[in-house]
Amino acid sequence: MQDRLFFIYVSKNEEWKKRYQEDWDYVSSMVRFFQWWIKHEFKEDLSVEVDILPVIPGRLFDRINLAYLLRDHRERGFSIFHFYLTYFGPLWSDCRMDVYHGENFGQATWLRPKVFSSDFKNEKFFADNNCAKISHILCHELIRRKIKKRKVYFDQVHKIWDLHTKDDVPFLYYNKQFNRVSKNGEYKYVTIDSSKLEY
Repeated sequence: MQDRLFFIYVSKNEEWKKRYQEDWDYVSSMVRFFQWWIKHEFKEDLSVEVDILPVIPGRLFDRINLAYLLRDHRERGFSIFHFYLTYFGPLWSDCRMDVYHGENFGQATWLRPKVFSSDFKNEKFFADNNCAKISHILCHELIRRKIKKRKVYFDQVHKIWDLHTKDDVPFLYYNKQFNRVSKNGEYKYVTIDSSKLEY
């Protein structure tokens, strides 16, 4: 197991330049934020990288899907934590949203606004619709590395997620300087409250 986290932004080949222009500044800043957040919340000093993967969708039996990503993960090296930000969701997940977690592996559907407007509105959309669920998967894996028991690294995270989504416990909001701010302020990143995790 290496102290490396590699985010891979997956795009259809014909769309990657457009997505690079519209999403990349946010994605690369979010990656730097999560490097800081992991060190701050989990005391793990991971080397964090990000790249874009343009793919050419194949025929029926070679479509880009979870199996394709797992194969890519294997070829890149099982010992590296690969996190795929995809334009599609997994067909199956035991999480309660369009994400997937496995050993050293994460996948989350990257959601985009239908219409791009001001930078602040775009960042708020990305934060609200992507950041929290990415922090959810990161928690699964970071706790799994410390404690192998699924009841801890899986159920604990879902318990906190339910507090956020069903019991009105607020997510945590951060500005571009990585300072905690109110939900009503100008925030750029959103995470689950990892201080509530018991491990």
